[in-house]
Amino acid sequence: MYVSELRFRNAAANDSGVIAFRKSNRGLKKWHILHSPDAEKDSELLKVLALAGSGCVEYLHHLPFHLQDLLQHPKKPLQLELVWVEHTARKGIVESPARLSALEITSNGAGRRLLQKGIRHSPPLIYAPFSKWSPPARHLVFAYGSRICVHDGSDDFDFSDPFYQLKRIHSLFHPKAPLTDPKAFLSNLHYRAIRHQRYMPAQILQNLQQAIQRHLALDTSHWMAKETDISKQWECIPPEYQRVLLPLLDAARHLHDALPSYPNPLHFPGVLLLDKPDYFCPADLFSDWIDLLDQLFPVMQCLLRLGGTGNDHFPAEKLCSKTLHLPEKVRPATPVQVSPKKMGRLPHRSILLVDVDGRLPNLALMKLAGFYKAQGRSCRLMKKEAYEPRAEAVFASSIFSVPASGQRLQKMGAYYGDSLKCGGSGFDIQTRLPPEVEAAEPDCELYPGLGDRALGFLTRGCPFHCGFCIVPLKEGPPRQVCDIDSLTRGGEKKKLILLDDNILAHPDCNRFLQEMISKKLQVNFNQTLDLHLVDEEKARLIRAIPCSNVKFTRTVYHFSLNDTRNLEELRQKYALFHFGAKENVEFICMYGYNTTLAEDLERFRFLRSLPGAYVFVQEYQPIPGGPEPQLKEYFDERADHYIDELVQICFPQSMKSMEKYFRWLSKRYALHFGRLHMGLVDTIFRYNKRYDRGRYIANLAGTKKLL
Repeated sequence: MYVSELRFRNAAANDSGVIAFRKSNRGLKKWHILHSPDAEKDSELLKVLALAGSGCVEYLHHLPFHLQDLLQHPKKPLQLELVWVEHTARKGIVESPARLSALEITSNGAGRRLLQKGIRHSPPLIYAPFSKWSPPARHLVFAYGSRICVHDGSDDFDFSDPFYQLKRIHSLFHPKAPLTDPKAFLSNLHYRAIRHQRYMPAQILQNLQQAIQRHLALDTSHWMAKETDISKQWECIPPEYQRVLLPLLDAARHLHDALPSYPNPLHFPGVLLLDKPDYFCPADLFSDWIDLLDQLFPVMQCLLRLGGTGNDHFPAEKLCSKTLHLPEKVRPATPVQVSPKKMGRLPHRSILLVDVDGRLPNLALMKLAGFYKAQGRSCRLMKKEAYEPRAEAVFASSIFSVPASGQRLQKMGAYYGDSLKCGGSGFDIQTRLPPEVEAAEPDCELYPGLGDRALGFLTRGCPFHCGFCIVPLKEGPPRQVCDIDSLTRGGEKKKLILLDDNILAHPDCNRFLQEMISKKLQVNFNQTLDLHLVDEEKARLIRAIPCSNVKFTRTVYHFSLNDTRNLEELRQKYALFHFGAKENVEFICMYGYNTTLAEDLERFRFLRSLPGAYVFVQEYQPIPGGPEPQLKEYFDERADHYIDELVQICFPQSMKSMEKYFRWLSKRYALHFGRLHMGLVDTIFRYNKRYDRGRYIANLAGTKKLL
């Protein structure tokens, strides 16, 4: 992010006012020196900037500082309105117009987000309410005071501190707030960069090594060598040089943590606030140190308050002309109000079709579109929800019975009244399309993304009566509802997404499979195949069909495994396919219905033993009027032992899917035992969103409030 402007009201030293950092219409100053004759005012400005840009609004009271001291009138809040520009971590470029966000520091020293109606800023800007806790890559603000203190063997590199993001600014508020342990950080960086040849850490280490050697004339040539003990190399650096490097290493460490997938986090935009850096940097080093900072963080916006002899040694002629250029369309100097995206005026007597929550093209909406277009009517598809007063009729389809979908339907019902017609399994399993619509040709143009893929049902229904399943109630026993030629437009389409509930349960399934083979179709058996119904002939036919994922980018076989019945029999049936270890055989496993932890472990252990098999987990969602989860006996006295074994099971694919199950299991464990299983926590945060680990531990997997 970059900061364009800050407005404040009721600041202790500055009262009310505005501070702007624009250089011209072309961009922002890279270097901004505060020159107020009142040093106390400049110090306060840095503090309120750090608070406004930290991204930790509702947790600011965890800073080692009495925030009430910033209030001029103790009974009134300090209001801060920040104009800032967001960047995308993927490319480090501006991706949106300037944003306006606001917060206040209350009379009891707490941070509170402000809604748009509470602000006084006049220019028309996009209002972006602060989050309680923003992602660490969104608000990259670093702030350092004039006194330096560091961790010595006490630093936390496992994100166990729930408020670790506040460490980026805490030294500005308290002189004894420790910065990153330099030896521990450099050793960790060297290990990942050199020993494991990770690209991003290598870029950071190389940049540090080259820039320090160039600007401070220190010999860091051995930092990139594999055999180097970098902690000993650090000890060889003179103390005064160590001291000036500490805030730079601290900023590098936090950039590294915030941008784990970015090629070189040192080259990502952010804001660096420095309060009297010339107090910890010797005068003869100051100019070189500023040049070092400028090179290490080439696109960092730097705001300084200088004291002592700093003004005399700051290389103003070289640096103060530098500009952080912003694209024309997002210059904060000329903000624009961006209206919500409009879908244009609907033609007269148009039909609006709303796909509330579907991941696949909605066949019912496609048939409605086909039916009405045949009458010469115009149809338009919208996702999730839509509010269009010119629509003559609105049809909304909900596939999943989840709260978000219900809220969308309720809001649209209040808007459209009787004009809204709802259907889908997530709304009512009894609602059916009228016969004339059911018989209509589906309109494939409604979903242009379908491309050369066909989609539909060859059969509907299932002979089994699983309590968790909607199919027996909605569809009844298996029956054929279409033929392959109709589905594939007379053979025009060679890729078929088959939505059948249980095609192997139909008496003519072998004939259907043989026809797919003869017509050389690629098939995505989207609702999975029932391994219980496989015999040698069915296995042979299925292997002869190019089975694919839904995008038809790779070969995938889809089965399901929702309990532990007859596992050895299933192993024998699986062997009929002669799958190899490098093949993709996905098993959909439902959890959270009626299995125990021991049974879940048994299922995953079983699947891991099958060559080529991996798991894709889905949480049970009760159908309307269906059974509630039966999980009272989910844990027993061996729960810890089961979880210890479970986290050791690693599938070659889809471990991101398993993370969802691990999070569900961790929360249920916390609710049951009142504590966390730390091996499970470590597994959840081994690779993804590691910065959330401390907060996750502190709020007990979301089961208690973080204060």
